Amino acid sequence: MELRDFSKRGWTRVTLESRASLALFPIAWGLLPLGFAWLMWFVGSYTDLIAYLGIAGSLLILLGGVAGLSSRMGALGATRVGIGLFCVCFSIVAWALESQGSMPTFGALLFSSLSVVALVKGLDVVFNDGGYVFERPWDAKVRLPVDSLLGWEVKTTRFNQQSMASKRFGSNQFVTLYGRIVDGNPMMCFDVLGCKDKAEFQSLDYGIDLDGFSEAMDDSEE
Repeated sequence: MELRDFSKRGWTRVTLESRASLALFPIAWGLLPLGFAWLMWFVGSYTDLIAYLGIAGSLLILLGGVAGLSSRMGALGATRVGIGLFCVCFSIVAWALESQGSMPTFGALLFSSLSVVALVKGLDVVFNDGGYVFERPWDAKVRLPVDSLLGWEVKTTRFNQQSMASKRFGSNQFVTLYGRIVDGNPMMCFDVLGCKDKAEFQSLDYGIDLDGFSEAMDDSEE
């Protein structure tokens, strides 16, 4: 599908706001207490504080991950993103177990460090994305034209600001249809995540008939 196919049928490309700085700032601060925790473990001093530093670092890293992902609807659907967030959440549990003596300190430190790597790889899916998001005016009373969607998983035909329908191309690449309100007006959004360039975007089989969306809107105006 060509990019101009969207503009010809009333869709406008959306310029996305990068939230990399919102993610990297708390993650960087989260690495600081983790670094101190490693140092205390190596030298064997103030070991009773290691668990507190580990939990504080993991919470900051988790905050950074959530902040970075908040700019893209459906980002949690990417396998790397889900694994990264799960690992960071479990690292908090690991530190709670370590404080009770149920897990060795080295294990909690190692798992927390690896969880940071997993989260960064997940964020890479979002931050290196080409930002192919299109929107068009929509009537909130109009149902999603499911006959115009081939091979899609339709979750709801009613206008919804959560995912209405999606189609997956790979574990970290999929397209989502969802509604959003812009200046008080309902819009239908077509959001492709995990697509880095124009050639890759045009090579995907979306299985969508854009004319069906135009016809649905025309019928509502009659």
